[in-house]
Amino acid sequence: MSSIQEYCLINLFFPFTIMKRLSVVFFCLFIFVFIFTDNSIAAASMGIEFKDEITVDGHSLSLHGIGLLKWKYLVKVYLVGLYKPEQVTVDRVLGDIPKRLEYYFFVDMKASDFQDTGFQLMARNVGEEKAKRLTEELKALNKLYKDVKAGQRYTLTYLPGRGVEMALDGKVLGSVQGAEFAAAYFSIWLGPDPVSKSLQEGMFDTATRSE
Repeated sequence: MSSIQEYCLINLFFPFTIMKRLSVVFFCLFIFVFIFTDNSIAAASMGIEFKDEITVDGHSLSLHGIGLLKWKYLVKVYLVGLYKPEQVTVDRVLGDIPKRLEYYFFVDMKASDFQDTGFQLMARNVGEEKAKRLTEELKALNKLYKDVKAGQRYTLTYLPGRGVEMALDGKVLGSVQGAEFAAAYFSIWLGPDPVSKSLQEGMFDTATRSE
């Protein structure tokens, strides 16, 4: 339970004056609406489109959900759409299956913003020993990153036997082989300890799809 949830539960039932209790009610309702609707309306309300279906090298992938990453809970950084085979459940998405993450950026970002954090975020999910074993693959992928401007899109696509392919605004930048590396790198967003839990919840929730 978050500190905000604890605040609401404690103060709603504490014997304050009516005015005090009303102020707590309005505060908690505002927080509830702000937190729980933000991901679901983000893409549609801002006119940012994600295709419902894509085909990659003969593989049909469906948009499952869209997550929003924020900095300090206020600044929108990027949206991420999760594409996977429709019949594959999210608990199997890190398996050896075709998948894509599509990022839409609200802010400019340097290549180093991605390069400097990859190892730490991977290690959080797969353990430091495995992350170290995949250092060469990570270095190869990091070399592909370019600076991005607000409004641009990155895609990370994994195809079994082909590895992880990175593209910027549809232009392929390169790829890195290895199913083990792909699972480890995608775990940054899809693993048990993601870069943002609320972002992951958005990608795993079909209600966040842009329609």
